[in-house]
Amino acid sequence: ESYAAHVLELFPVLHNVAVQRQWAGLCDMTPDYSPIISPIDEIDGFYVNGGWGTYGFKASPASGYNTAQMVANGKAPEMIEPFRYNRFADNRLVGEKAAASVGS
Repeated sequence: ESYAAHVLELFPVLHNVAVQRQWAGLCDMTPDYSPIISPIDEIDGFYVNGGWGTYGFKASPASGYNTAQMVANGKAPEMIEPFRYNRFADNRLVGEKAAASVGS
């Protein structure tokens, strides 16, 4: 209810609009707002392509292709090298200036 009250405060013209449905869910976000596309060294044969937040669906063709190349060749393509899992332990976060997150 408080969210709706804030919306009405900003846009009073919406007072009589009927909301037919709404949706809420979790967004998988990493600390640097960039995905993880990488093998997990501690688990043999385990690869991750996740943490995309709100933009994963749009990136899925390119990320899927590059993930398949990584699995098939045993080496990450240059395009996805910055998104390795170990970047957090190495303190080499992705400096994405256009990164966005969803929050309260």
